[in-house]
Amino acid sequence: MSRDNILKTIRQNKPEFTPLPKYLEVTDPKPRRELLEIFEKSLNQVGAEFIELSLNEEIDSYLSFHFPEVHQIGKNGFRDEYSANCSKEKLDQIDTIILEGHLGVAENGAIWLDDSDFPNRLVPFVAQMVIISLDSAKILSNMTEAYHKLNMAGTGFGVFISGPSKTADIEQSLVYGAHGPKSLLVVIY
Repeated sequence: MSRDNILKTIRQNKPEFTPLPKYLEVTDPKPRRELLEIFEKSLNQVGAEFIELSLNEEIDSYLSFHFPEVHQIGKNGFRDEYSANCSKEKLDQIDTIILEGHLGVAENGAIWLDDSDFPNRLVPFVAQMVIISLDSAKILSNMTEAYHKLNMAGTGFGVFISGPSKTADIEQSLVYGAHGPKSLLVVIY
């Protein structure tokens, strides 16, 4: 079959164009408490832990008591020490990191982070434990809402994180931390 015949056959059998679906509007927004419950359930399903605290002081005291060696992006010169061009050996020293999430998605427990949150794109993937703090007012119902809220103009990199890394084999053995963080703790305030 010649090239022209192949292209002619493809054109004749091309599927009919269907427009993309319109933005799904939330006609009945869920109350914040219900969104939190869905969000917590989603996080538990993906192997993450969830804790709700009320004030920044409470968060700081909780973290300093339970994770005294935590690396905090805004403290102790972390941004300079773990810049975009720091060595792999230096990144390997990060055991526990706390990051601030921009928004959360109740339906799947995903949290949006972008490079304004951390100086090196590898930080949320090389730490053994990732702690993400998130304002409860920034939890949305679904991914459609989340994508409409994202502002990608001011960032070069972003990622949704939902639970620690995991892998499973054909025998259905689930392993956490196989290729990234072993645990994720979400602190809601």
